[in-house]
Amino acid sequence: MLRETGDRIEQLSVADLKVKLRAGIDSGNWSARGDGVFAALAASDNPVVLAIDELPILINRLLKGDSDHITSEGRLLADAFMSWLRRNGQAHRGRVTMILSGSVGLEPLLQQARLSAHANIFSPYDLHPWNEETAAGCLAALAETYEIDLSPEISRLMCRRLRCCIPHHIQIYFDKLHDHLRLAGRQMALPEDTEWVYLHEMLSVRGQVDLQHYEARLETILGRTSYPIALEMLTVTAVTGRLAGTAVNRYRDYFSASDQDNLLSVPDVLHVLCHDGYLYRQDDGYRFVSGLLEDWWRSRYGQHFVSVLKPEANPTGTGR
Repeated sequence: MLRETGDRIEQLSVADLKVKLRAGIDSGNWSARGDGVFAALAASDNPVVLAIDELPILINRLLKGDSDHITSEGRLLADAFMSWLRRNGQAHRGRVTMILSGSVGLEPLLQQARLSAHANIFSPYDLHPWNEETAAGCLAALAETYEIDLSPEISRLMCRRLRCCIPHHIQIYFDKLHDHLRLAGRQMALPEDTEWVYLHEMLSVRGQVDLQHYEARLETILGRTSYPIALEMLTVTAVTGRLAGTAVNRYRDYFSASDQDNLLSVPDVLHVLCHDGYLYRQDDGYRFVSGLLEDWWRSRYGQHFVSVLKPEANPTGTGR
């Protein structure tokens, strides 16, 4: 279906949600042009699902611009955009359903900027990791496709090695195992193959690139000044297996005494780390959600790590 929606929208195909825009959208008219797009989508004969990917990255850029922290101007820009999105979501409820997604969480960003109210029309949906049965089924299907002899016992061993069956991690593990067997001229995977691949491929220097986005997205969201807080606490957790509540309190005291401007508080950083799936709360402390990420982080940072807290104070609490 084609629909003329104004002199700046050239073509709208609702069937495949393809919108072609002419030049001329600027800071003075973007909301009006966007209203036109929403109105056109809502006029479709069928309800429309509009997926907006990496919205948190856009909001983060609006909030901070070229700086390392949320600015007054950036907050106004983000406030205007989220208000516009919220207004259209309410105006076209039942006709246009929005799905907001991203590699980082939107809620912690809005909370930092005191704009959380704009998200109250959206229902959060946690995309949980696979359970062992689903992950093993995926490995079995991949093995059949690539003609690899992968027994159910080996599949379960791989899942338990990862500890948390994130689909991307399952795919990485299988890809590296497949390459290992291909180079060895074999089709049958043995337990020692899975262990060798995990230790010497996934945790090696060559394997570092597969998970570097976990670092990059944290620095993007937290900024260069606050990212070291996350780096410190994640490394302590990886090295010792647990970030104790007593250590959290001491980090709170240490970083609150810093004279750095725009430094996020330890509770704010922990909120991001838990919300975005790095850590989870257990009793009075925190642990890594993903075994692979924990091992990877320890391999990357643990060897020469020295805590900012005094060693004799035992900042890490109890270990594994």
